[in-house]
Amino acid sequence: MSSVTTTNRRVVGIGARLTLWGAALTTLLVAGVSAALYGGVYFSMRAQIDAFLEGEINEFLLTVAHHGGDDAALEADVRHELGVRTRHDLGFRLIDEQGHIFVSSASEDKLRGLWNPPSDWSSSGSTVRCETLHSAVAPYPYRVCSLPTRTPDGRTCTAQSSYLLDQMSESLARVRRICIAILVVAPIVALGVGGFLSRRSLEPVRQIMRQAREMNARDLHSRLPLSGSGDEMDQLSETLNGLLDRVERRVQELQRFTADASHELRTPLAALRGSAEVMLSRPRSAEELRLLVEESIAQYERLQRIAEDLLLLARLDSGDAVMRRDSFSLENAVADVVDLYSPTAEEKGLVLVLDRGGAFPIVGDDGRIRQIVGNILDNAIKYTPAPGRVRVTIEGTNGEARIQIQDTGVGIPAGHLPRVFDRFYRVDSSRSALNTSGTGLGLAICRSIVEAHGGRIDLESLPGKGTSATIVLPLHFARNLAEVAFG
Repeated sequence: MSSVTTTNRRVVGIGARLTLWGAALTTLLVAGVSAALYGGVYFSMRAQIDAFLEGEINEFLLTVAHHGGDDAALEADVRHELGVRTRHDLGFRLIDEQGHIFVSSASEDKLRGLWNPPSDWSSSGSTVRCETLHSAVAPYPYRVCSLPTRTPDGRTCTAQSSYLLDQMSESLARVRRICIAILVVAPIVALGVGGFLSRRSLEPVRQIMRQAREMNARDLHSRLPLSGSGDEMDQLSETLNGLLDRVERRVQELQRFTADASHELRTPLAALRGSAEVMLSRPRSAEELRLLVEESIAQYERLQRIAEDLLLLARLDSGDAVMRRDSFSLENAVADVVDLYSPTAEEKGLVLVLDRGGAFPIVGDDGRIRQIVGNILDNAIKYTPAPGRVRVTIEGTNGEARIQIQDTGVGIPAGHLPRVFDRFYRVDSSRSALNTSGTGLGLAICRSIVEAHGGRIDLESLPGKGTSATIVLPLHFARNLAEVAFG
C-alpha cells in the first residue's frame, strides 16, 4: 500500500515551489504596499479636510460675533455666502446645549438630530472635535468639526462646520480599484516571471542531470561542464566532478584488484590441478604421493592466506573490521615483536637492534599494531642479505608515537615506491628473487590498519642501501578509532 501511495504521489519540483513561493511573497508584498498606500491617502485627505474645517469654524465665529446675537440675520448671511458655491458640500450650524440646531446654513440640514454635545463639552474650552457622521438621507458621509463657544448675548452653544466627503469617497474608491487590480495582476505576473526565471536558473541543473544519466561504469572519465562563472552551479559541478573522480579511482582500484586477485588465485589453483593430474597420470609410490600431497597442502595454505587477507581488507574498507580499544604500552608491544623475530634474524646472519625511546601508552588494537610491526619487520629481514642490520626505533614527539624500521637491504627502486602499498603489487628483480611466497597484500593491510587508527605509514628507500619504514600513531586517538573503525 505504501509503495502504491509513493508511486502515485505527485511530486512538485523545485522550480514550481520557488515560483509559487515567489508569487505568494509578491502578493503579500503588494497587499502590504497597497494597504499602506490606501491608508496613507485616507489619513492624508482626512487631515487636510480637518485643517480646512477648523479654519472655516474660526471664520464662522467671526461672522457670529459680527451679528451680535441676531440669529436670523446670521443665518441669512451665512446662507447667502454659501449660496455662491457651485458645490453644496460645506455647511455651518450653531447647536444649543440640548442638541437643537438654532442656526444652519441649509434650510434642510441633513445632519439635524445626528449630533449631541457630550456631557463635558462645555468645559472642554477651545478644543476642536472632528468626527465622521453618516446621514440616512445623504449618499456620502460628512466630516464634522465642532467647537464649544458662546454667542455675543452669552448663550452656551457649539459651532460646527461640516464637509460632504463625496470627492474623498470617490478618490478612495479609485485607489481601492487600482489596488485590487494590482493584487489581481501581481500574482499572475509573478507566476510568469518566476516560472521563466526558475527555468533559466535550473537549466544548468537539468544539463547536469542529463549528462549524469548518460554516464555509466564504462564512461566514468566524462565530467560535468563548468560555465566558469564560479556560481553555485559551478560549485555543484565541481563537487560532483570530485565525487566522480573518487568513484572512478575506486572502480579502477576494484577492477585492478579483481584482476590481481584472479591472477593470484589462478597460480595455486593451477599448481593444485597439476599435482592432481600428475597423481592420476600413472601409478605412484607412497613416497611420491606423500610429496605431491605435501606440495598440494602448501598451495592450500597459500590459498587460505590469500583468502584471509582479502577478507581482512574487505572488512577494513567497509569499516566492519572490529578494532579493540585497549590501553597498552606501545614499547612493550614492539619489543615483543622484535624478540619474536630475533631468532630468524640471527639465523640469517643479521643484527636486529631495538632502540627504546620511552614508554608510550596509547589506546588501540594491540594485536593489529603487533601485526603491522611484524609484517614490516618480516619484510626487512627477508629483503636484507647477510651480513646486514635491521634497526627498530621508538620515539614520541608532538603527541605522536613514531616506530621506524630501517634495514640495509636491497632497497626499492624509486619508480616502484608510489605503488608498494597497492594490493598484489610486487617489486620486480632482486626483491622478488629473494622472496616469492608473499601474497602482495601485506603492506596494503598495514596501511589500512594504520589509517583506521588515525595514523599514517611512509616508506623511504634507496636501491642497494636499504629501506626505512615509518609508522606514525597519535598517542591519544581513541576518538579517531571510534569514528573510523566503529562508524
